[in-house]
Amino acid sequence: MMYTINMTDEEIRRELRKQRKRKLFKRRIISLAIAAVIAVGGGVLAGTAIGNRSYTKEMKSIVSVVSDKPIVKAAMGQLGNKGGERFWSWYGFENREDWCALFVSWCEDQCGYLKSDAAPKFAIVSDGADWFVLRDQWRLMGDTPEAGDIIFFDWDQDGARDHVGIVTGVVDDKVFTVEGNSGDLCRQKRYFVDDPAIYGYGVIKTKE
Repeated sequence: MMYTINMTDEEIRRELRKQRKRKLFKRRIISLAIAAVIAVGGGVLAGTAIGNRSYTKEMKSIVSVVSDKPIVKAAMGQLGNKGGERFWSWYGFENREDWCALFVSWCEDQCGYLKSDAAPKFAIVSDGADWFVLRDQWRLMGDTPEAGDIIFFDWDQDGARDHVGIVTGVVDDKVFTVEGNSGDLCRQKRYFVDDPAIYGYGVIKTKE
């Protein structure tokens, strides 16, 4: 569906919630079917253990796979940053603010995306999501993102947008990210593609 500037935020959120629920329902049915097959084969516990042991290996491999993405390189270079002063002071705040969106905006700026209008500068998570949706540069929750996409989260699944980060890559059914203000740190995270807390993805269109 195309979203127009005449639509209110609530209308956009309502339509996105409908699409997300339909997609999530289909994926849950598929996941349940797959889980049943695995359970019969006795592989559930073994699969979980293998997944946990391979986490570090996956994180290392994904860095080498996507290191040529400018925004990913910018984000990875900030791992371990605590407090986010670099990002909220760059944005123009004199005191600490919630800085996940400020971190993403800073990374976009390092790549020239703000100057070229390829991505939005935003301090409020919902403003960033709306920017992408209105330009039809959007992937729904459950879609497979690409490295460099902007990932938006809805922790309570109430249609709000609570948090944002940068996709560094995808391995099988898992999405890897770098996020600012995650426990007041810039850190790497991992989610399943069909995690219901994922609201969707903003797609940065560049000439890369």
